Amino acid sequence: MLDMRNMTIILRIIWYDAGMAIIGLMLRFQDGYDMAVAGGVVRYARTKPEWQLRGQGPWFFSLEREALASCDGLIARIEDDEQARFCASLGIPVIDIAGSSSLKLFSQVRNDDYQTGVSGGTYLKSLGSSRMAWCTVDHVHWARERFVGFQTAVSKRSEEIPSFSRPLAWWRQLYEPCSDLEAWLDQLPKPISLFCCNDLSAMKVELACQRLGIHIPEQIMVLGVDNETLLCELANPSISSIQPDCAAIGYQASAMLDALLENSISGMHIQRIAPGPVRERESTRLVLSEDEHVAKAMSLIKREATGNLTASDVADHATICRRSLEMRFRTYRGKSIWEEICEEKLSQASILLQHSKESIASVSERCGFGSIHRFYNLFKRRFGQTPQAYRKSKKQS
Repeated sequence: MLDMRNMTIILRIIWYDAGMAIIGLMLRFQDGYDMAVAGGVVRYARTKPEWQLRGQGPWFFSLEREALASCDGLIARIEDDEQARFCASLGIPVIDIAGSSSLKLFSQVRNDDYQTGVSGGTYLKSLGSSRMAWCTVDHVHWARERFVGFQTAVSKRSEEIPSFSRPLAWWRQLYEPCSDLEAWLDQLPKPISLFCCNDLSAMKVELACQRLGIHIPEQIMVLGVDNETLLCELANPSISSIQPDCAAIGYQASAMLDALLENSISGMHIQRIAPGPVRERESTRLVLSEDEHVAKAMSLIKREATGNLTASDVADHATICRRSLEMRFRTYRGKSIWEEICEEKLSQASILLQHSKESIASVSERCGFGSIHRFYNLFKRRFGQTPQAYRKSKKQS
């Protein structure tokens, strides 16, 4: 029998009036992913005044295992086949938000894991990486899809990418040393970029690197997924990570379950939610280049682009003349120093537009643009729409 006390904390949405439905949201509430998904569910519930929300844990009303059978529908983070079979035994509509189970039993609303892999590979390539490696979780679909996307983005066959895999429970033992992992990291050719399928594995890798004396990011660049802010910021060095749009997952899962219960849709459906951008931190704040002058200049740009950095400033920090540096940028980066600075500023601006409520003027100022008019022109040229339109499109997606 499945021990639900160890597996889940359950948020319950209860409709009290006659003829209404009882909806369970089965989450572990041990990370930011579940909290953000729940926030999306709450946002959907606010569009329906007749919904009343309650739940379990420190914040919510209790829902025991036996009460699951009385639910009319369930939104669940199903992490393995055992959980999937249990949810199927309830005999109610279920929306899976994880995509971990190999069993095709439920409709799903989940992160677009293939695109997550593509984003990771594309980002690491942009840093000049030619050597790539992969850390993953055994026997879960979302990890396999991330690897396929990563492999596609870096244009390498699977056998060309060194990989290390263990079960999810193994990765959760963060502070347990592992000689196998350390031996694998030690024998990797360096410098190398390591894409970890989630932040948990990225953190365990960093701890292993510390024990081995491997320098991050100079020898191994580490990129995770989930952007668990506390975990990523507490790590030393802090971990760069891809941000899933968890609130959109929760919102769309609620909408799909609502449609199933109202019989406006039928059958099995899968909706994939595009991930957000890479949240760059210290673990990847390095640009690898065959040219040491370009690499040094790119590191400066990534650190200080939004602080009114100019091409002249970059040239002043170089040990070669500006003309020579510009020529090297054209050769190795395919763009000018000024274009690199603008690209970094615009990248930071796009993140703020998606994930903050700051005004357009504030975003422009924080990212170091000389004027809001200049920001508008450069942003529209880069993204094909104004900052307001870009923000609106990302909120709706």
